[in-house]
Amino acid sequence: MKFRSLRNRLIFISFLLSVLSEGILIAISYWNTSGVGIDIRQAARQNVTKHVESQLMTKLNDISSLATQLDSMDFINYSREYYNLRPPDEAERLRTVLNERLNKLHLQPSLVERAYFIGENENQKNLGKQFSQSSLIPEEQIPWIDELRDTGMIESFTRFYDMPTYIPPGTFTIPLKTMTHFPEDKRKRLQAFFESIEGHMIINNGVNFLNVLTVVVLDDHMLSMALPGEDSWDGYITLLDNNDHVLWSNLSNEQAIRAAVGKVRQGETQWVQEWDDAYEVRAKTIAPYGIQLLFFERKASNAIWDASLLQISVLLFGATLLISLLVSIRLSNRIMYPFNVLARISWRKESNVDFGHIPEDRFARLPLSKFSIRNKILLLLFTSVMIPFIAAVALHVALTYHSMFNKLVDSTVQSANQIVKETRNRMDSYESLTNSVATDTRLTNLFMPYNPAPGVDEKFPISSYPGLVDVSYFILYNSQGLARYSSTFINNIGLFRLTTSEMTTLEKLEPEQIVWVAGKKDVYDHPAIMLIKKLSLPTSDGTMTNAYLQMVLKEDTFQSVASDRRETIVLLDEATDKKFYSSAPEQGFAEMAVRERAAGTFKQEESQIRKVGSSNQVMMQRSIPNSRWTAMLFFTIDDIYLKINEMLYRYLLLIVLIFAAILAVVWYLSMLLVKPIERLTQALEAGEALDGMVTEELNRRDEIGLLVLSFNNMITKINDLMEENIKKQVREKDLVTSKMKAELGMLQQQINPHFLYNTLEAINMRARQYGAVEVSAMVNSLAKIFRFTINTGSEVVPLAEEIEHVRNYLTIQELRFKDAFIVQWEINVPDSLPILKFILQPIVENALQHGIEELYEQGVICIAIHPAEGGLQIEIRDNGLGMDEEVLRQLRRSLSDDYAGSESGDGGEEEPRKRSTGVGLRNVYHRLRIYYGEAFAMHIESQEFSGTTITLYIPLHQESHES
Repeated sequence: MKFRSLRNRLIFISFLLSVLSEGILIAISYWNTSGVGIDIRQAARQNVTKHVESQLMTKLNDISSLATQLDSMDFINYSREYYNLRPPDEAERLRTVLNERLNKLHLQPSLVERAYFIGENENQKNLGKQFSQSSLIPEEQIPWIDELRDTGMIESFTRFYDMPTYIPPGTFTIPLKTMTHFPEDKRKRLQAFFESIEGHMIINNGVNFLNVLTVVVLDDHMLSMALPGEDSWDGYITLLDNNDHVLWSNLSNEQAIRAAVGKVRQGETQWVQEWDDAYEVRAKTIAPYGIQLLFFERKASNAIWDASLLQISVLLFGATLLISLLVSIRLSNRIMYPFNVLARISWRKESNVDFGHIPEDRFARLPLSKFSIRNKILLLLFTSVMIPFIAAVALHVALTYHSMFNKLVDSTVQSANQIVKETRNRMDSYESLTNSVATDTRLTNLFMPYNPAPGVDEKFPISSYPGLVDVSYFILYNSQGLARYSSTFINNIGLFRLTTSEMTTLEKLEPEQIVWVAGKKDVYDHPAIMLIKKLSLPTSDGTMTNAYLQMVLKEDTFQSVASDRRETIVLLDEATDKKFYSSAPEQGFAEMAVRERAAGTFKQEESQIRKVGSSNQVMMQRSIPNSRWTAMLFFTIDDIYLKINEMLYRYLLLIVLIFAAILAVVWYLSMLLVKPIERLTQALEAGEALDGMVTEELNRRDEIGLLVLSFNNMITKINDLMEENIKKQVREKDLVTSKMKAELGMLQQQINPHFLYNTLEAINMRARQYGAVEVSAMVNSLAKIFRFTINTGSEVVPLAEEIEHVRNYLTIQELRFKDAFIVQWEINVPDSLPILKFILQPIVENALQHGIEELYEQGVICIAIHPAEGGLQIEIRDNGLGMDEEVLRQLRRSLSDDYAGSESGDGGEEEPRKRSTGVGLRNVYHRLRIYYGEAFAMHIESQEFSGTTITLYIPLHQESHES
């Protein structure tokens, strides 16, 4: 016997409360942070997609500017003239010049893979250049325009001119295979050219008015360079042209792309699409190209609850439960120790009436002995549940708060990386613009004779160089630093001159090298950002001279990099730590950036929260790649900060409510646990055994249950001793009473039965006299029943008399219940057959009382008697309430049990039964079984709410068992 049940119950309750409280805490924490987490993730995604869109726009602008420049006379003149009809050395010289001009563009291999300049026919020269290898493509791999026309596919090739177009694999090479009439050399040129453009994005100028076709094959990774890293963005991008054809995509699921294209054609701009996960898809048009940009982003979820926070929460959950379990085990052992000892002692004393005292001093020295049992249980539950819960709440709030700010900072880090990348892309774009302008012969030929500077009406048009819209002006200086050309103040270029120190610095540059200059004032006395490129240009005597091209950018050049009001970028010169650009008009950002940079407290890739004015900002420092610039980035978090504070207030309120609920549960459970002990105490004080309901409630084998059992056994033994004397007196009184009842019975038997018959007949006559027909019928039937009952003749009667007896009984019941039931008779045997007396009426009475009487509809009792093999079959059925399976099984068992008991001569008193349903039935069964022996059979069938059927088989022409 183990005496630890109540202790284990206390441990289980405290552990279960700890699990519930911790689970509710984590669930509320997830629900409470979901709004802020989704806001942080959505804000981060919006920033990332905004910068991706801006970078893609920059790339497309660069491509468009390049295509426009390559369509200028400086580049197409080689393929326009008939150089195949001129001396080969002249054509080779011009081929070299064009190749050098292309090299001076310094095109990035990640932007352009190759370029083609295609003449009209075989009298003209073609040129192709592969920039990834910086090599020229053999002319044998470049067809002429006439050869492209012969294929019949030039229209489909050039119809989307001046726009990026994707050429799917097989677009041209498959139809080419069917054109078997072409010469082999022509087929090879077409095959090589088509294979070089299929599977790539291209841009072409169409066949211009000079009959030259310019084709630029873009690098496959050009657009992917604008995408954020997979660690900061888990989305996809697809570009569609103005005919909804896919230009480029990093999404490999073609079915998803087709579904998205269908949505775009239906005019939708935002929808949710599912394949491996739910994705939010946004469509945005990039003007002026008409290109559709599709963003596929996973549906925003709670950014706070990532794997690390979940792992830490699980560890915290396990540690808290372990502490709660250890505390509950320790305290429950101390609290339940007296009950364990008392239960053991009581269990040993239960076998005999030993009223010896239990030593009280054994328990007086125990810890917590001065506390009541309720206070002890409250102390246990409070210590093992509430204290670990409060500690878990404090740790969880701190952990969640820290995680939220980490995620907030991480989201700004993603935006910062995109801003730095976009800034570098803008710088690359302006460097490409500088390279493009530096190759323009209108500038490079200024040092040749008879080449005056362009006049006022000969400015460089924006249509030639779209990037010039961001340039305030540009100047070409000679080797002495004197302006040779200026796009502004054309008639007064003497305003522009490079200083001696500037010339000293610039002379150290290598030809074609570009240097960025920041903080220098422009001609309008405004701080400006400018680029200076060192050139090597031909002179009239055939030598080369140094020149310097200066591009002065507008003040708002980098404004679009941080166009969001929540983003601020401050650019510093690493050499001087001075600010030369700020996207915010407020001076506080620039001052903070300069101060933090000078203090040296910031490290690269580090983020800190600072207060600029009254605004909370996430501040970080990033170096611009391949430059001497440092970007100090600021991200406003006031809106998220307010939501986080609101969340924390809501979080604390919910925790207080949970705390109160747990406290109420603890108090209620302590009352439930103490209630049996209080009842036992009250019973001990009253010296009475606990009543039946309380005993059932305490019917358990723990310490309290054992104490109750021992106490009740002790009280029972005391009561047995007291009742033994009382029973002696009762038996003496019973003997006297029995003697008096016997004498009275003998007196009553002396009454003449004929007196009762005559009295009933007098009542019958008087009832007829007064017209009480029903009373007369009832009295007449009652007289017949009485006469049949007290007839002490033979116990076997004709079947007709037994039926008549039943009819008399039913007559009385029919008058009593007023049409509550009907009786159906089916008698197919002679009514003179002998049958044991009193076998039908008890069964009919049983059917009426227990089946029909409580029925809400009209009852039916059917009495059927048919001949059977060697006897009679009597069937009595009703449509009454019936019996369920358990009651029917007990009734059948009682018939066999009672019969076996009667045969064994057990004369003990019959055990009291809850219902008297089967008393008359058992009587009939026993009499028939005794009289007819084993040949008799009784079958009982019943179904609840469907009625009962009792079937008797009575053998005929057989001597009774008694005889």
